[in-house]
Amino acid sequence: MEMEIGVAVSRIEAKTLEDDLKAWKRAGIAAVECDYPSLMEHPIRVLENWSKMFRDAEIRFWSVHAPFGGHNNLSHPDEKTRRRAVEFHKFILERTSAVGAGYLIVHPSSTPRTEVEKVKGWDWFRESLDELLPFAEEMGIVLAVENMLPDAAIGSDPAQLSGFLASYFSPHLKLCFDTGHAHIAGNAYLWLESVVQSVGTYHIADNDKGRDLHLPPGYGTVPWDLISPILQQSDFPLIVEAYLWQNSSWTQFRMEVEAVLKGEIVTIDVNGRKATARCFRCGRILIRDDKGKVICGCE
Repeated sequence: MEMEIGVAVSRIEAKTLEDDLKAWKRAGIAAVECDYPSLMEHPIRVLENWSKMFRDAEIRFWSVHAPFGGHNNLSHPDEKTRRRAVEFHKFILERTSAVGAGYLIVHPSSTPRTEVEKVKGWDWFRESLDELLPFAEEMGIVLAVENMLPDAAIGSDPAQLSGFLASYFSPHLKLCFDTGHAHIAGNAYLWLESVVQSVGTYHIADNDKGRDLHLPPGYGTVPWDLISPILQQSDFPLIVEAYLWQNSSWTQFRMEVEAVLKGEIVTIDVNGRKATARCFRCGRILIRDDKGKVICGCE
């Protein structure tokens, strides 16, 4: 099964989209996710034109990242605020449909202000989903609920979140498994192994297990050697939600991500433990190509 790499970007810029699509195409980027604000700033006809541009470039506009926290919290303790958040998510779903994306990434909670939010959070989130999910189903869009960082009121345990979503029996409600969040919250490998059947899309990112750094795979401590075999079984693009390391090109970015996930990077043994080798000049991970040559960012 051929691995497809996608990228998450903060914005789609109308003025540069044609050039961006060419750059993504040259780099072998198969799909794109963007944050919701770009879709709010343009009329539907513009979004529909973006959809056509993506199709013509043979790149999938895969997903849209919805807001979370504050007045956009779908498990907000105040009912009026929570209902307004649901209505705003419906508006984003309409824009998601216009741009041709099939997934909206939503969030079960934010950082709690009271202990009550941890207890009642699931009930409040269910009330929101009960109204939001039928709307998404009607539009043919999948709500992908992202596992959260450990400071969230609910949703930081992917297994618990997966079980909650399964109670709906809807093909339009899936898990968005965030490797970086899971790594900080616990054991990313064991969690992914237990919930992989409920995953509809991924946020692939690395970190130091302390902060959500959004590093590309290979630049943190996520155990990719354990996780990658599971990821490689996916029949959809793997969305990498990470910054370009040292302002690399998209081609370098995609090449490194693919090398890490396929186990094609150079490693060394340090006191019985495997470590990733990096170039002392450019700081980039060392990749072994199909001819056995070792390359990095210096080339």
